[in-house]
Amino acid sequence: MQSWFGSSSSSSDNKKKLKEVFEQYGKKSGDEIRLEKKELKAAFEHLGALMPGYKAASALKYIDTDKSGYIKGTELDALVEYAYSSGHYRSNSLF
Repeated sequence: MQSWFGSSSSSSDNKKKLKEVFEQYGKKSGDEIRLEKKELKAAFEHLGALMPGYKAASALKYIDTDKSGYIKGTELDALVEYAYSSGHYRSNSLF
């Protein structure tokens, strides 16, 4: 059965797909993925954000807890939650 948003995917499936998008745009550094503002902006553009630069800056401000200038490690899970709560799980680019 299809949901109102056009997909029958569960929230965990959508979050997994969001994480894959961010991993695709991130830079691999050893065993972890790092996303700087440039990569975040590109990922949010891919997801159809109306203001991807703003979304990237906002994500860094609130999610980059160690103030390293990029999102990495467990911050990536917080980024996925941020994107999901902003409605980016509805993006056609996930399917």
